[in-house]
Amino acid sequence: MTSKKSPVTSGASQAKPAQDGLLFPIEPEHEKPLPVEKPAPEVLLLPSHDEAKTLCTLAAQIKALAPWQWIEETDVFGVEDPDTGEIGFVSVMGHVGEYEAVAVYPGAEGIYAFIDFQCDLSATPDRLLEIPQVQLSFSEAKFLEKRDRELLKSVGLKFRGTRPQFRSYRPGFLPWFITLEEARLLIHALSQTLEMAKRFAGESVAFPTGGDDKTEPFLVRVARKDDSSLKEDHSKKEVTEPREQSSPSDIRVASRSTPNPPNPTPSSSDFAWEDQIKHIPRPQAHPVTISIDVNLLQDLKTLPLSTLQLEADLFIGPARIGKPNERPMTLYMLMLADRHSGLIFGFEALSAENSLNTMYAAVPEKVAELLWQSKVLPKQIIVRSVLLLDLLEPLERELQIQLRSANNLPAIDRAARSMTNWLSTGKM
Repeated sequence: MTSKKSPVTSGASQAKPAQDGLLFPIEPEHEKPLPVEKPAPEVLLLPSHDEAKTLCTLAAQIKALAPWQWIEETDVFGVEDPDTGEIGFVSVMGHVGEYEAVAVYPGAEGIYAFIDFQCDLSATPDRLLEIPQVQLSFSEAKFLEKRDRELLKSVGLKFRGTRPQFRSYRPGFLPWFITLEEARLLIHALSQTLEMAKRFAGESVAFPTGGDDKTEPFLVRVARKDDSSLKEDHSKKEVTEPREQSSPSDIRVASRSTPNPPNPTPSSSDFAWEDQIKHIPRPQAHPVTISIDVNLLQDLKTLPLSTLQLEADLFIGPARIGKPNERPMTLYMLMLADRHSGLIFGFEALSAENSLNTMYAAVPEKVAELLWQSKVLPKQIIVRSVLLLDLLEPLERELQIQLRSANNLPAIDRAARSMTNWLSTGKM
């Protein structure tokens, strides 16, 4: 079969009308792309770095203070790194659950991904792995890896119960050890988390409101060099100096109460910190350009439309891809299953080796290939994510398949559990 592919853009922009007898328009040929320079190797945080002890000391103070008792996950504030100007947006987790952590979402990409996750009722916990972030979490000792134990041992601090664990999250990869650069951002973020936690405990904290989803205002902690002539008690003289005046209707007040929290030792002592209101625009969306083999679609159209209802899902598999001592890539599983019988009609292992968008772009054709291999054209394909609903829209349009969403995919979930059991125990 001669392969002929033509792209269609999904998500942010719509496909153009068909041209030259093709189902989807072909993009014009471009000049040969210039070679892409490989990024410099990352330097992981080592026990010998000064930042290691600072981080562990701050982690001990966070654990003692337990700010998740009165700060909610959505009480997000920013911390501007005085060295790079990058803003990390801090979210304290543990108010309603057992997972106690402080997450720092870097820049507009990180914070808007977090906001979208909070607003998407169809989002699964796997989606959190695709949001760029740096985390301090507290885990049982049995879950620490060798590098974690060496880091804690080197700083000479004793922890009872749960131990601190520092992790870096990147889209398309599993959580990994943090870099030295990420450690420096995390130090500033944890230092200001301690300061903000004291304010939450003793007073109402005003958060700006009034965004329009394209640009949202955030409370951001900003540092300036501390003048020795102004060595006053900045922890008591906490003055809010917004760059823009906000009306009372543009302020959300968060108030918590807790008995006299411990007074942590401040970090970033070379700086005086102040509040500013910063308006952060939503980053530009990168549309997914889908390419589907035209002849494959034509072949599928020769199949009779069945009464089958197939479930389709793209989820993270119970394995990791990559070499030892390298950041592991996430294994994604694309699966089709009969909703009623539970019969698996096919599955495909995918990875975001180039990018998540590149992987997403391949999903519609992979689904079409699985259907052709099974020689079945279902009446319905049922998904649970908005993403997959958008990605499969070209198949719905061209093959007259009904797409619908559901919160539960019992056939997929049973198969996924069996796969996990088989990989971990060798038994289905």
